Amino acid sequence: MSIEDISIETAEVDWQKCLQHWSWILKKCPEFNILLVTKFGEIFTKADDGAIWFLSTSNASYEPVASSQEELAKLLENQEEYEYFFMPRMISVLEQSLGLLEHGNCYGFHVPCVFEECTFESSNFKVISLESYLIGLGDMLGKLQSTPSGEKVFIHVEE
Repeated sequence: MSIEDISIETAEVDWQKCLQHWSWILKKCPEFNILLVTKFGEIFTKADDGAIWFLSTSNASYEPVASSQEELAKLLENQEEYEYFFMPRMISVLEQSLGLLEHGNCYGFHVPCVFEECTFESSNFKVISLESYLIGLGDMLGKLQSTPSGEKVFIHVEE
């Protein structure tokens, strides 16, 4: 798959508006540029020192994955790593079941990976505005960050 097949165009995204809802986790590396956004709204960033970080929006994690873009390219030559970050098989399934993404949209989880009820079935995905997804998910996960692992939470979602 080409880079266009696994990522989305983000030139018109209001990043300041979206990422303020992720400030609780982005403080690990607050100075960065957006490098690439996957079709699932997961974000690769490039820190001022050149290091590449990965914001897994569905897993609520933000960690360094490579010391440079060159190292990231080498990492992604490994099929297992490539599958982990971009989920190309899932993209194919979702393109069949939900359709191709229109500009500004991503495939979002109904139930994110931080919850044990999360599945990788197509029924657990939706097409949603990238901005809406990042704002809603960042806000929700930020509120849950101090919740102990395994504790039951009840969330009422209004659409």
